[in-house]
Amino acid sequence: NFKANRGRLPFPVERGFISLGYGDQAHPVYKSLMIHNSGVEISTDQGASARAVFGGEVISVMVLSPVNKAVMIQHGDFFTMYHNLSDVSVVKGQKVSRKQNIGTIRTSSETGRTILKFMITQNITYTNPQSWLTPN
Repeated sequence: NFKANRGRLPFPVERGFISLGYGDQAHPVYKSLMIHNSGVEISTDQGASARAVFGGEVISVMVLSPVNKAVMIQHGDFFTMYHNLSDVSVVKGQKVSRKQNIGTIRTSSETGRTILKFMITQNITYTNPQSWLTPN
């Protein structure tokens, strides 16, 4: 039961921290510009793997660009999304377990930073992932 685990899900990376929170906030570079983040950005180590936060089924593996892939996992009427992957190690229809590696997080060639974009929705409604995760 995904909903019963609110506040108890593991981080989707082994080591890392939330570097950009959920919701409306000032742009990290252009402070006068407001942006809306539908998830959280988690900074981690180069070469780090993204991992499923709960058991479920891979319902989509998306190629967003030649160097950026995303995975969506269904957990009943909840969905977790993992964006900014350079490689994906799961396929559509595959069952995954809690903390299972699903892909390698891409390191930006421009900034040198390794950032996972992580989102949780209930059906089509985005929720703040930070309230679901245990502190890392």
